Amino acid sequence: MKSILVATDLSNRSDRAVQKAFAFAEKHDAKLTVLNVVDSDLPTDIAQTMQASAETQIKAHCTSLSKRSCHAMVKVDDPISGIHSVADDVNADVVVLGVHRPRPFFDLFSGSTLERLVRASERPVLLVRDPASGQYENPVCGIDFSASCVEAAKSCAMLVPEARISTFFAVHIPFKGFLTPGGTHAQFQPYIDDAKHRLDTWLSTADLPEQCMPPEVLVGEVQDALNRMLKKVNGDLIVVGAHARVSPSPTYLGTFAQDLVRNPPCDILVVRN
Repeated sequence: MKSILVATDLSNRSDRAVQKAFAFAEKHDAKLTVLNVVDSDLPTDIAQTMQASAETQIKAHCTSLSKRSCHAMVKVDDPISGIHSVADDVNADVVVLGVHRPRPFFDLFSGSTLERLVRASERPVLLVRDPASGQYENPVCGIDFSASCVEAAKSCAMLVPEARISTFFAVHIPFKGFLTPGGTHAQFQPYIDDAKHRLDTWLSTADLPEQCMPPEVLVGEVQDALNRMLKKVNGDLIVVGAHARVSPSPTYLGTFAQDLVRNPPCDILVVRN
């Protein structure tokens, strides 16, 4: 990893993203760019005042966090296009954003804006929810037979090459409610066997990184399977592939990724493919 971009709106929770970005920049000896985007829809005089103030705050904050040099910059632009244009300019390997509670007017990265940022990005996006506390140790990646999940796993391996990536595959049992009340292992087994066969076939050609552990097959909806996997391995990072579509994706993992962005249980690495 050679270049990292972190975007901040100068809130306390965005500070977590900046701290995490500094940690990865130091670990990988990467160039770090710290960006604040002042919304160009604001009146010109207000935007200019906010720009000058933001430049001072960013430089002071970065100096307080680390002795490592960084490129601090403030742009007056649309938040989405501004972030992505800078990401292209610095050829960022990952874009780091903070996830936090919405604040009226000043919150540039909440709700639909954050979702649109992730959806529009052609680069891996790390969404930081939790306070920075070292490197990730237990990332969890869902498998869905797509190129997206492979690219997501590769991006995770680039970000934390020393971590073992726990993977899982959620098996949906159709018409489960019509089976014998409570269900039995014997009733579920044909679906599990079929899933394992398809999984083995896919793994034989999938170019997953060596850091990925063998996928665990879990019966249930993907959200339930993820929650169980996070609890089992004490997961601190969710790794998810998002399908590359401009409109809301009707695919299972696409919808799942959107839900995660809106209500993340921990930090998330989203890779669109």
